[in-house]
Amino acid sequence: MESLRALLPAPLPVAPGMPTGMDALDGALASGGLPRGRLSEVVGSTGKLTLLRQIVDAAVTRGEWVAYIDASRTLAPRDWAHLTDARGVWIIRPPKENAARAPWCADVLLRSGAFSLVVLDSAPPISRAIAVRLTGLARESNAALVIVGAASATQLGGAVRLRVQRRRQRLTIAIEKGGSVGSGVPGRSNRFQHVVEVRCANGVARRLYTHSEVPDRRGTARTASGRLGKAGRRAATPSYTGRGGGGMLQHC
Repeated sequence: MESLRALLPAPLPVAPGMPTGMDALDGALASGGLPRGRLSEVVGSTGKLTLLRQIVDAAVTRGEWVAYIDASRTLAPRDWAHLTDARGVWIIRPPKENAARAPWCADVLLRSGAFSLVVLDSAPPISRAIAVRLTGLARESNAALVIVGAASATQLGGAVRLRVQRRRQRLTIAIEKGGSVGSGVPGRSNRFQHVVEVRCANGVARRLYTHSEVPDRRGTARTASGRLGKAGRRAATPSYTGRGGGGMLQHC
């Protein structure tokens, strides 16, 4: 066995990762942060946006360029308004009728080579073939690619999977190295789980319900005097009255 090991090439050194801005999490990750040139997954029912905003803020502070693809078009603009004047921050929204176009947006952004961090948030589950292609593009541009989902973001699995849960002012993050990729041996897996807790005293990033750009006025009815009836007033009231995120919002 020892003679066989001597014939194998030496393992490649671990390249420095992209710091997340959270010392406890960076210390638990092998590369000291999110692996560059690789695909990482962030999954869970709560806390994902809080974690991602911390990662984006840390990257912006270092002067790195960030592209955030809001596939579901449900990010709350006020939670990202502090980045409006930040140089090199792009928030992209695919057409609302075609969220499946989000991986194409990630493809274009990675090919540009301009971004150190590309986040693909809440897109439909990505096939193995698309995940392989995006990972190859991330490797060519040395970018950290993060794909976000509720339970599983891709059919391929990432180099690292972060399973997040928020409890009050703390995030519990389970680090699963190797994601959902098996070891190649039936009945065995190459997952390694390490759990860290980090404080998140900052404001919580929120999502909006999906909403139309134009208020829904179905059922609007007028009385004989020309005024809206009670049912009409309810139907004419838009469910969302917020404003967009200024120049940060780009359509892909």
